[in-house]
Order: sequence, then structure tokens, then C-alpha cells
Amino acid sequence: MKRTIGVMGNISAGKTTLCKLIAKRWNYVFYPEEVDELVLNYYYGDRREHAYNTQVFFLSSRFRNWWHMTISPHSGVTDRIKEEDIHIFTEKNYRDNYLSKSEKMILTHQFEAMKHNIPDPDLVIYPYTEVDELKARIARRLGKEGRVREAERGLLASSDTYIDDLNALYEEFYPRYQGNKLRIESCDWKLVDDDGRIRYDSEEADKLLEIIRQALERNS
Repeated sequence: MKRTIGVMGNISAGKTTLCKLIAKRWNYVFYPEEVDELVLNYYYGDRREHAYNTQVFFLSSRFRNWWHMTISPHSGVTDRIKEEDIHIFTEKNYRDNYLSKSEKMILTHQFEAMKHNIPDPDLVIYPYTEVDELKARIARRLGKEGRVREAERGLLASSDTYIDDLNALYEEFYPRYQGNKLRIESCDWKLVDDDGRIRYDSEEADKLLEIIRQALERNS
């Protein structure tokens, strides 16, 4: 039986790791988030100037990803869900006055028009992660990837509340999401070794996959 799984969560919450684990162990097709580093660098460099264009880019790329997963005959997993673009990132920019009321309305209208062609996933997984741990993971990633994601360095400043605010928005949104869903505490699951390799065949991976399997069965 074909299944679709969406993973939602903050930056560096472990979404991609979880998707790769599911894809490898269950033979799912992984549809990674389309990330354009140039778009992100512009956005983090001047959110007021680039918020609207960034949201348009990610909204369209997100639906393209979900459309490919929908029409595929194979089970699939992806590291973002459609609703994040509106209820998390658009909402964050709107609350920060980086999007006008009319811009938010246009983005929401586009979302509502597009979502009717895409069925809800069989399961949404939400790996919750504390802010201190998220920033530590971002710092480690910056150390590995260097200038490629250099624009994210500003998120680590003690005065920057972007990651904190996103976590708060996820906590607001998750109870409102009406589909089949599963919240996990990402700090409870050591799925990655210190050298960055995913522990595909670990006992912890087995236990977590069993929890996910049970959650999927609720929607069968």
C-alpha cells in the first residue's frame, strides 16, 4: 500500500535525518526540500526586502514536491509539509511586519487554491527540539558547510529570536493540525553519530520506526 509521510519542524530539528531513515529502512522515496542557498542568503541578509519573494519561492517549490509525491506510485517521505509555509514562515514574517496584510492574503489565497489538488499525508511527524539544541546543531552545520550557509550565522546571536519564534509558532500550529500526526522529542533519539553518520541499523532507530509504524496504522 502506498503511504505518504510529511515531517515538519524547526531549522535543524532532525527532519532530513528522519526522512533518510524512513527512506532507507522502508524503501520510501525521499523528496527533500528544495533549498536555494542564494534565496536564503538574500532572505537572512534583509528579511524586510526579501520576505515576500522568499515565501513565493518556497510555496511553489513545496507544492511541486508534494505533487511529485502524490502522482508517484511509490510511498514517499518529505522534510516539509505544505502548511508550514503559511502557518509558520508567512505568519512569522507577517508578525514581524516584513509582510503586509495584502501580501499575506495573496500567499494564503495561493495556498488555499493549490492545496485542493494534493491529498493530506497519511502521517505528519513533528520532531520537537529545544532552542539551545537547535542552535548547537546549526553551529555544527556551519562548521562543516562553511560559506554555503554562512547567512544562517546570524540566527546564533543571543539577541536573535528567529529560532525561538519559529518554535513558538510550531507549538501553536501543531495542536490545530487536524490530520494524523505524531510528536516526538528529538533529543530522546540519538539517530546520528558524532561524526554525522546516521545510525540506520541501531536499536533506537528500530524503536522509533515501530512508533511511526503504529501511528501510520491509525490512518489505515
